[in-house]
Amino acid sequence: MRKRLLATATALLCLALFSGAARAGMAVDPKAEALLRAMAANLQSLAAFSVTEKSLVDRVFPNGQKVAFFHKTAVKAARPDKLRAEAAGDAVAGTWVQDGPVFQVYDARSKTYVVLDVPPRIEAALDAALAQLRLVGPMVDFLAADPYKSMTDGVLEGVYVGPSEVGGKPCHHLAFRQLTRDFELWIDAGKTPWPLRLAVTDKTLHGDPRTLVEYADWKPASGFAARTFEFTPPPEAVRAKLVTPPAAGNKP
Repeated sequence: MRKRLLATATALLCLALFSGAARAGMAVDPKAEALLRAMAANLQSLAAFSVTEKSLVDRVFPNGQKVAFFHKTAVKAARPDKLRAEAAGDAVAGTWVQDGPVFQVYDARSKTYVVLDVPPRIEAALDAALAQLRLVGPMVDFLAADPYKSMTDGVLEGVYVGPSEVGGKPCHHLAFRQLTRDFELWIDAGKTPWPLRLAVTDKTLHGDPRTLVEYADWKPASGFAARTFEFTPPPEAVRAKLVTPPAAGNKP
């Protein structure tokens, strides 16, 4: 089950893959910084929104070959404490739902689910969920209380690559370097600076796997019906128990 939950987590957490505040002295092109600030401010202003994302996630096999897995995820979020993400694709079929301090993760392939007690705010809830599931996963920076701070933490360099296009929309292409990850952003050059594409290279893993996410149908919302963030497992679903790892120095 853990392997399948890991795959589901990868798909559902592709909403953003960086890590948080521009540090004094970091070498970031002023144009890249201004565009990133505008995008982050727009996201921070949203009380609620929905978005659809299509992602390509590399997995590096033991022989060094990179294999691409594709997923599609529908996300609905309402700050400060509600989230629903439904993913389907290669080796993934699952749902993550947060409603305040309760976080549920359902894997449709194994028909198992877990219920987690988490801090109520989305950002902290996702951190806690990942820790309890013992998964190494990315921060969901687009949902952070301060997206700019979250995205620029640990940034060493940032450049404006140039104009580009995503899905027929003109956009700005930015690239940033961190110690453990490199990431690129394509930001809508139109009236509203939506993130349209994100690429992340993880330099800590064998083969430097890459995740590529394209975002579509960004829709601000005044709110969602309460049932949006409710989840009732199917009758055949089995609730899984999380095993607490032994403390350091203890025998298994």
